[in-house]
Amino acid sequence: MSTANYNDLTREQLVALLERRDREARRQRRFGLVWERDEIEREAALNADFVALEPDAGLSCGAAPFGNLIVEGDNFDALRFLRMTHGGKVKCIYIDPPYNTGNRDFVYNDRFLNREDAFRHSKWLEFMHRRLTLARELLRDDGVIIVHIGEEELAHLSCLMDQIFHGMKVGTFVWKTRSGANDSKNYFFSQDHEYVLCYAGPDFSFKGDAKDTGAYKNPDNDPRG
Repeated sequence: MSTANYNDLTREQLVALLERRDREARRQRRFGLVWERDEIEREAALNADFVALEPDAGLSCGAAPFGNLIVEGDNFDALRFLRMTHGGKVKCIYIDPPYNTGNRDFVYNDRFLNREDAFRHSKWLEFMHRRLTLARELLRDDGVIIVHIGEEELAHLSCLMDQIFHGMKVGTFVWKTRSGANDSKNYFFSQDHEYVLCYAGPDFSFKGDAKDTGAYKNPDNDPRG
């Protein structure tokens, strides 16, 4: 991770950095997820600076304002833009992030990370923290966020989302991806599934099937069932 050069900071940046450290020192987490991070870089990344999009009239249907929007570009900058235009208005967010397997599936600061990188998990967590923090600001009270992930970062991601989406966890679902034992190179153990983490606002509810108790019998008419 990069080391801050405090001589290059403005007075405002130093004050903001110290205020954040004071806040964190006061709450001193006794339980939670801790990783190596660059506070100055995070402060710059999550600021409220204006972010603009360049519309492409040739790919647009109809006249503005448009009811639907496809954003092509860096996902972090897109999230910063959507925070300005759609903050607190999004009902469903689905994310399929890098699984951080160490097999050139994850780029941090324009570099592929491999298994030998000592800060591989910290860099991935910081990458995800910034994006999930922005995503949290987009959700409506009845909104839901769904994140697809593999075995490599499941535990870390679950702890991270518990921090950002505190008290909003719906559950973790297992997604079976195949039925054959064609990936048994690690200790003869074949991974045949991935995971889906689901968090939602206080007004969210599933519109599933009505409860069916027809398979159960109550010959004594016990009111408890």
